[in-house]
Amino acid sequence: MIKIAALGDSLTKGVVLTDKNRYSLLEHSFIDIISNELDLYIENYGKFGSTVDFGNHVIERHSDTISSADYTFLEYGGNDCDFDWAKIADNPASEHHPKTILETFREKFIDLIQKIRELGSRPVIISLPPIDSDTYFSFFSRFMTEDQKENVMNWLGGDINIIERWHESYNRTLFEIAETSKVQIID
Repeated sequence: MIKIAALGDSLTKGVVLTDKNRYSLLEHSFIDIISNELDLYIENYGKFGSTVDFGNHVIERHSDTISSADYTFLEYGGNDCDFDWAKIADNPASEHHPKTILETFREKFIDLIQKIRELGSRPVIISLPPIDSDTYFSFFSRFMTEDQKENVMNWLGGDINIIERWHESYNRTLFEIAETSKVQIID
């Protein structure tokens, strides 16, 4: 049986946002579905809110499991590219950065790939799912005042689709990493 270690964020873990704007753990995550459909053994180390920095921690903590895995899935980037929207809403004139700056994300992701290879497992990148700017803006601004929402929109230059394009820049980086590092990517 093929053994896989899956490292990632809430998508890997199987956490979803319900109709009531609450997070819930799915009974069957996509990792569970893949495991059952393809008769694979997958150890799921997904964790809500994880960034590429947490991936490093997972590799250190679970090196024995990863070293015995045929493949190690890496699903990071969605949280890395996110901003502290509340801080932007309260002080849009300040300089704001994502949780992981893009070039740092690239370097750290490549480092994860190298560490997995050194452990004897074969890394596989999982691309980011698309994000809908309007839906995401509505979600993160749901408790903001109208002035705060306007501050965020001004910070975005009046173009809400900047959110999608920013998110996509991290996804493109994953494809670039896959190509230059000779790693398979699941889109």
